[in-house]
Amino acid sequence: MIETLSSAESVELVRLWRRRQTLSSNDMGTMYRIVGDALVACNPPELQVLGEGRQELVAQFIYVKVLRLDADPDEADERASHSAPSSAFALCAYFRRYLIDCTRASSFRRKLSIGDQVTEAQLEDAIGSGDDPGDCLAEHGLSAGAVQQAARAFIAELPEPERILLCEGFGKEAEGGLSGIASRHAIASYHYRAGRLGLVHKREGLTADYAKTRLGGWIQQTLGIAIEPDNMAAILQVFKILGAEASYA
Repeated sequence: MIETLSSAESVELVRLWRRRQTLSSNDMGTMYRIVGDALVACNPPELQVLGEGRQELVAQFIYVKVLRLDADPDEADERASHSAPSSAFALCAYFRRYLIDCTRASSFRRKLSIGDQVTEAQLEDAIGSGDDPGDCLAEHGLSAGAVQQAARAFIAELPEPERILLCEGFGKEAEGGLSGIASRHAIASYHYRAGRLGLVHKREGLTADYAKTRLGGWIQQTLGIAIEPDNMAAILQVFKILGAEASYA
């Protein structure tokens, strides 16, 4: 179970995050402690895939993505107000995305011959730009925190069979797939339920009909993101956040 932040810690985290490139050494220590404590019980599967020490990966994440100590100090962090996390769930989602990027980078490098030179542009193309998760959401008046809250409410309101299918099958390689989940939990008509929920669609190429599913309706009506090609970046970000919430529901 993921640790929770106190109200005071949440406020302090947001305050420090929004000026994280100009923090004093004491503020850096406070930020490190808050984030480190919040991630104590965060154990996404990518940790095992990477095979590195957990503490080392957490330290790398805080150094690179939280404190941004390797960023250009003259570069204004204009997006900070849109993407500042305020909960342990948000931090765990950020941490998992960082681990996924590390996994992709590692996989990409393993495909190269020994001695091949990899430019930063090549690596960025292979693993994605690594921008903060709130960037594309801000275009729709949303923040990662707002989507997380909405995702928790969405999951909580689902009937139990659909909630099980979502939490065990969304964005994961569940043993036996959806049919395996249905068998383990004796879920009748699972394929119909999964289709109505929106789990059996290719998420990279959704059509307007997806709005008729529970997930599509939630994205379009609750979050206000129309199901159309121009909004796929935001929709995929919503799926990432929903997947992180589903993993720990």
